[in-house]
Amino acid sequence: MTEHHLFSEDGYDEESEEAYLERLGAFMAAVADNAGAVIRDPAMLKWAQAVYEAYGDLDENGEGLTLEQLKAACGDAGPGTFESRIAVFKQLGLIGPPHGRSYHRRLHFHGAGVAALLVFDMLRLGTGIQEILFLLDQTRRDIVDGVLGRDDVLARLITLKRALSISTGELIQLRSRPVEELMRERRNRRGADRMLAEAEALVAVVETRFPGLSPTGSKLITQAMRYSAAVSELVDRLLRAVTAERDFSMLLPEQYRTAALYSSPDDLAGVFERMVFDPASASITPDEILATIDKYRPPEPRRRAPRSPELPPEHDPVQEARRRRASLRERREAVLRLHLRGEVEVDLTAEIEIGPWRDAIRMVADLLAASGDPDLGFAVQLSDALQVHVTGPVSYVTPIRLIDERGSRRD
Repeated sequence: MTEHHLFSEDGYDEESEEAYLERLGAFMAAVADNAGAVIRDPAMLKWAQAVYEAYGDLDENGEGLTLEQLKAACGDAGPGTFESRIAVFKQLGLIGPPHGRSYHRRLHFHGAGVAALLVFDMLRLGTGIQEILFLLDQTRRDIVDGVLGRDDVLARLITLKRALSISTGELIQLRSRPVEELMRERRNRRGADRMLAEAEALVAVVETRFPGLSPTGSKLITQAMRYSAAVSELVDRLLRAVTAERDFSMLLPEQYRTAALYSSPDDLAGVFERMVFDPASASITPDEILATIDKYRPPEPRRRAPRSPELPPEHDPVQEARRRRASLRERREAVLRLHLRGEVEVDLTAEIEIGPWRDAIRMVADLLAASGDPDLGFAVQLSDALQVHVTGPVSYVTPIRLIDERGSRRD
């Protein structure tokens, strides 16, 4: 029996093997750490994505981009340096000058790199099932369009059968794995429901155009049925785990949102047909809550005002206020006389600066109060200047002078 491969030898008639290897190099450049090794850090793929975006946004006419333009567009896309990644991309042919023009300053992006980035992005999201679905659909379309011959169709059928066989084997091995791995595989195989239908549609076309390939088509259907059964078994195990643990994390948040927006109330209610709920608790209105709080709130303690002191019957409050005022005036006059030290005029700025804030405030208050009392005969002179002392006890002060007006008149 002749061995069939995905890429048959007939495909090399249109282009040389050297050109094919050149396309492979450009295809793998995005994930190459160097010319001979695959990257270990997925973040390095961001460099290729940044280069791809730069060409897609800036090179609309296909004239290419300079290294300066690329560096400005890519910035610090990923780990490592721009120069090291660009060297790998140039060595493997992802970017480079036009053919036959090695001296050309502008670099062009190889079309195979576009396909590579799309494939790598699909690998991030799945395990290859989408590619099998795509190949099933594309093979059917190619047969209808008359693009494929009998041998090409046979090669495609064998390739698809093998791919489904390997994928089914992977699912069978998951029977004893933890539920967390089943969750991941369930999300990676979202197209499994279409697999059998796509395989049946392809085989129906094959039997019409190439009846002799019907046995191979039957083997493909068998593998598609095995794969569908394996996926169903995986889903059944997940549902049993969900039912036992009442864990609905198998569904993604977006699936919940989609169900809420587009499902009917009856379909949504059907999910909870077998659920057991506790009886509803008695409802209570906000007014009832407030009334209950007012009813059972402890009373606020009552505070009695302090009793006024017992005063003798002969006490005269007006006379007492006059006495206190006279005593305060005498105290102020005595203090100001001490500051004057027999002089008619004295500068008190330095004395205010050396004391603490509390004493400085009291002195200024006494000075201003005394200057406003005509019976005392003192005047205070304030300056427009402001003296600042950052490290002193009084950080700022206005120069102030005390004048004995009665003494100046005597002179």
